[in-house]
Amino acid sequence: MAALISSQPCTAEIRRLCADALPDGVVVAPQPGAAVEQDFLLLRPHPTADDALFPRIHRLDDHDLLIRFRNRDEQLVFEFWTNSFTGAATQDDRSADLLERHCAEQFPGDLRRFRTRIRRAVPSEAEFTSSLQQTYVQDGVRMTDVTVTCTLDGDVLARAWATYALPD
Repeated sequence: MAALISSQPCTAEIRRLCADALPDGVVVAPQPGAAVEQDFLLLRPHPTADDALFPRIHRLDDHDLLIRFRNRDEQLVFEFWTNSFTGAATQDDRSADLLERHCAEQFPGDLRRFRTRIRRAVPSEAEFTSSLQQTYVQDGVRMTDVTVTCTLDGDVLARAWATYALPD
């Protein structure tokens, strides 16, 4: 199974595609007091301008949105789940982009999954720490799971979990 993109931030593009796919006025908000969460699952190579993607939108309730993109052959290309989506860029999206950029700078490979939990917006002076959780082989491909934690003055603002397919 090929990866979407190699060590380059890509979740912002997926959020843009999701915003384009949603009908106007569709908004999902987290439950009061809950962290903003996003989960990206990337299964196929990044589509080119000639590739058609077909979104299927599943609004599970007021707090959950799942969008799956399939290609012409009905193969799942990627999916995006969130508990907070307005269709416009937010501070939480910027925080997720910072977490993804940190991961891309620290770990080589093709991003396969990226999940974030954001409790508070990540300012530029925040500190990032990352750790390798495990390396394993899945379907003949070497994979690695990593965790990134973002803190400010000892308070955890956000966390991310990423899975990468490692280069040969």
